[in-house]
Amino acid sequence: MDCLELNPVHDFTKWEANYIEELNLLEFNESLGSMLLFEDDSIKLWNLKLEKGERMPFWRNNKDYSWISETDALLKSRFGNGKIALVRIAKGETKYQENSGKDYINDLENIGETTAIFKVLEYKDRLHHIHPMLN
Repeated sequence: MDCLELNPVHDFTKWEANYIEELNLLEFNESLGSMLLFEDDSIKLWNLKLEKGERMPFWRNNKDYSWISETDALLKSRFGNGKIALVRIAKGETKYQENSGKDYINDLENIGETTAIFKVLEYKDRLHHIHPMLN
């Protein structure tokens, strides 16, 4: 995954007004994808699909999750702290995000030439996925 910072933290001067207005509404989705594929007591499996030019509105990241990209993707992400990043992800790339107890806010926009598709595995209980024998 390659990440290029387009705008620094705490600088909203280059943000478009509609994104600032959306951010100020404080109405954030907490879904980690566009479609829930599976859920049990410990996990949720999401499909995240963004067509060319499609954007997932701001959402709150406060859960641990991992993802795998099913396609090459070029994405733009705006963060609640003002940062804007350009992210290039290769097909098959994976990442683990530890966000439990945190409240990161960001959106995700597909600015590439093809559909971006990810599978996202959300962990409901932090101890369960780190130490399964503790449950």
